[in-house]
Amino acid sequence: MGQQKKILLERTSIGVIFMTLMSGAGNLQAAVSGLEIEEIVITAQKKETILRKTAMSVSAIQGNMLEKQQISSLEGLAQLMPNVNFGQTTGNARIAIRGVGFDNISLGNEGRAAFHNDGIYISRPAASLASFYDVERVEVLRGPQGTLYGRNATGGAINIISRKPTAETEGYIDATVGNYSLFKGEGAIGGALGEKISGRLSFQVVERGGYGENVITGRDIDDQSTQAFRAQINFEPSDSLSILLSADYFHEDDAAYSFHYLGQGSLPDAEVGWPGLTPVGVALGADITPDLRDTGADSGPDNNREFWGMAATIDYELDGFSITSITSYRSSYFNTITDLDGTSTPFTIYDQIEDADQFSQELRISGSFEGGDWMVGGYYFDEEVLAGTRIALPPNLFLILGGVPGAVPTSFSQGFYGVGLVDTKAYAVFANVSFDLSSDLTVKVGGRYSHEKKSIDETNKLDLATPYPPFVSFNPSTPPGGRQVDEHSWSSFTPTVTVEYRPTDDVFAYLTFSRGFKSGGYNVGNLQAPFAPETLSDFEGGIRIDWADGAITTDFSVFYYDYSNLQVSKVNGLVITIENAANAKIWGLEAELNAQISENFRFNAALALLDTKYEGYVSSDPARPLRGQIDLSGNELIQAPHYTLNLEAIYTVPTDMGEFTLIGQARFVGDVFFTSYNLDHVGQPAYELFNAYLSWEHPDGVWHATAYIKNIANDDILSAGLVSSTLAGAPFVGAFEPPRTFGVTVGYRL
Repeated sequence: MGQQKKILLERTSIGVIFMTLMSGAGNLQAAVSGLEIEEIVITAQKKETILRKTAMSVSAIQGNMLEKQQISSLEGLAQLMPNVNFGQTTGNARIAIRGVGFDNISLGNEGRAAFHNDGIYISRPAASLASFYDVERVEVLRGPQGTLYGRNATGGAINIISRKPTAETEGYIDATVGNYSLFKGEGAIGGALGEKISGRLSFQVVERGGYGENVITGRDIDDQSTQAFRAQINFEPSDSLSILLSADYFHEDDAAYSFHYLGQGSLPDAEVGWPGLTPVGVALGADITPDLRDTGADSGPDNNREFWGMAATIDYELDGFSITSITSYRSSYFNTITDLDGTSTPFTIYDQIEDADQFSQELRISGSFEGGDWMVGGYYFDEEVLAGTRIALPPNLFLILGGVPGAVPTSFSQGFYGVGLVDTKAYAVFANVSFDLSSDLTVKVGGRYSHEKKSIDETNKLDLATPYPPFVSFNPSTPPGGRQVDEHSWSSFTPTVTVEYRPTDDVFAYLTFSRGFKSGGYNVGNLQAPFAPETLSDFEGGIRIDWADGAITTDFSVFYYDYSNLQVSKVNGLVITIENAANAKIWGLEAELNAQISENFRFNAALALLDTKYEGYVSSDPARPLRGQIDLSGNELIQAPHYTLNLEAIYTVPTDMGEFTLIGQARFVGDVFFTSYNLDHVGQPAYELFNAYLSWEHPDGVWHATAYIKNIANDDILSAGLVSSTLAGAPFVGAFEPPRTFGVTVGYRL
């Protein structure tokens, strides 16, 4: 079956399933009248709005549902949201929203979905993988958010809102045990500390065995050992002024984020007579582990990371307007060591480090007038990142690659060294105003001007003489290598225009034009000229309809993206190249259904269809050099499945012993490619994922418990992958989503 016919059949089948559900839900209107679905208040527009009256594609999940479904990281969110996909490479989050995601595998760069924790932008993709705990709500905004969120929000934005201090004493303690020797402890305590002062302390610890084993060392891999805490103090000197101070800390030391050897990445190509490349480790006689979740790597994985920060949020209410100030400092560090070729042959050690400090300040002033409201603001961001990669290599590297008998490596040299110091300073001013033209028609316009300057001091060299370890200092004096000292600036204007129409209380429609901007930058440690920024223009329309007095809600949206100057990365020998060579067109459809079928039964469904195509993109594939320059126009974007369908059924049984809730989930995802070359063997075929949860809550609400099982079929699902260096024979390596996991949580609430 041809690829296009296969895609059409998959889309048709998924569409038929969803339309059948929609049709069945429509027949329930009379039966479910009066069973209104609870409204959710969000702050996606940097002010409080009702989710169903917000003119954007946004999903929100309350903290109690995160707890019941054992979601403690970004990776678990995708199962609940349309057109959202997550993965990771060596511990860097790969968030993709509507096919716009993070595909850069070098360090020191930033993603395309802006990640915020309590209103603070966190630039480091590694830091966004820190676990969720004591969360009030998660909001995921789909589509470019250039006006209110600014830089690096071309794909969308993710907001994590933690629970805040309260004057009443409250808290909880949860303990979870599960397979793979899992133990997770989480809790919080808060309340009044004095008159007009309240505080809250939260924590989480996780200890889990590995999902696989390094058969060479006998050590667990892809395990977890993390500790996190958060402290908050809220002052309310008057009814109009509140000051929230917070500090948080996260530490991880384990063998997570291993590269798994998945086979030969450079396959024979009969059309051009290319024999393909055999991975060096395999050519030298390495044994390949039969279980893909295991590894036979001769080194690693070793993972150590530490993130911490402090923030002050001030809200001041005056006559006719309010002022919000958010000041933050954050520190981020991680070091991962794994094996680039993924085999037992001692050929490479892949060592990455990133050490960053950021300061940010946002100031917003907002108010209202007869027939509308307004907001103006300014933003400043200052970050310094020391980042880079060292690939330890054998001193007799060239003898090995030349096939000299007996040239098996027995030791390592410093090898490839590419490290840089990047300083970023970004400024922005923005404004947003809303006009009520009539009782049912509103127009909103906004814009943001952003200016950014980046400077770099980087070194790149090949050192086959200096022994490994230790890790050499920044910009070592020997041996000679290349060095670049440079700086560059970029500016952008990102407007938004939205028209809202409310013909009845049950219908809300909108049309939006918005633009997003991803900063230009430097490919740290690779001595490359600065790459240019990306821009994305979004044309979108949506309609939300409530049926049966709010017992059934439906959301539909269609969108078209004009995506310019994509920053596309590829492994090219020992270096990673970032090209500004591509444009793309993206269109999609999203449909969501929520039905409170009875007092005790709720059903949710979300369908997303996506079509992505590169335009005018010509590039060479290092793993297929005889192909020369390849026209990739028409190829799909990375992490952009043609369809996703999420189904969820929630059934609650009240008894004298308490309330029991059974949740079943199913997720269907189309084919995913991991490179722009769209090779079938470098991707994840279409898959299904099933989860189940059973929760109990005591009648007085104090005690509660949840039993869960995820990935019931125990499928091996790739979350990310790449064809590694041709120097190592271009092996295909990648990372997996968790296997089947199950466990029980028991908790107590004050």
